[in-house]
Amino acid sequence: MAQVKQVRVLRNIMIMGIFSLLVLWLVRNSLTQYPGALFLGASCGILYGLLHWWQLTQKVTRRDRRFERNKVFVSYLTIAEVALAGVAYNHYLAIPLGVALLLALLLDVFSAHWWTVVAGSFGAVSTAALAVCLVRHERHHGPLYYQYDARWWQGAEGMVYQVGKVVQRLSPTGKVTVKGELWHATSLSGETIEVGEQVEVLSIEGLTLQVDRVSPGVSSQQDEKRRA
Repeated sequence: MAQVKQVRVLRNIMIMGIFSLLVLWLVRNSLTQYPGALFLGASCGILYGLLHWWQLTQKVTRRDRRFERNKVFVSYLTIAEVALAGVAYNHYLAIPLGVALLLALLLDVFSAHWWTVVAGSFGAVSTAALAVCLVRHERHHGPLYYQYDARWWQGAEGMVYQVGKVVQRLSPTGKVTVKGELWHATSLSGETIEVGEQVEVLSIEGLTLQVDRVSPGVSSQQDEKRRA
């Protein structure tokens, strides 16, 4: 099945939170020496977490869909991918990245400078604030996902979320046209979709598209492209 890779936003948040808590655990014996650093990191963390959540809510798409809802389209799913993309673009970037990581471990964490406490508390509190907002959101709207923005990709992945038209009744199988090409298609919900109705591609099983009806007033991917 052709499906664009996605990850839960909550998963990424928890990974960052665990990493920040690990930093604090490594310098736990020095936390009482830097109460100001702990307070500064926590205060800034709360503000940043709430600001980041507000920015994230502005990017949530597909709120009005029955399937594949609550997406945040991104180019990279993790911080590691950003670093790897930079190294792939210029291999020499691997050297400063490696040196920076080594220095961070040797100088900051193990020597327990005040900025290590600031960074650890900032990361832990900001991810906690973000996680609380996210959990409250998901209780009402369902899981939220980061997903690769495949709208301009070639191949099967580039077909996902494209909109086409039914040319042979889907009951639940039939035929549709997408981007001028004729495809076998199946109604994912099992509902009958009549000729002339618009459908959206949600996945591909072999040479058969899994589609769902596009309700009136729901914006298509092509419309999103034109607005971008």
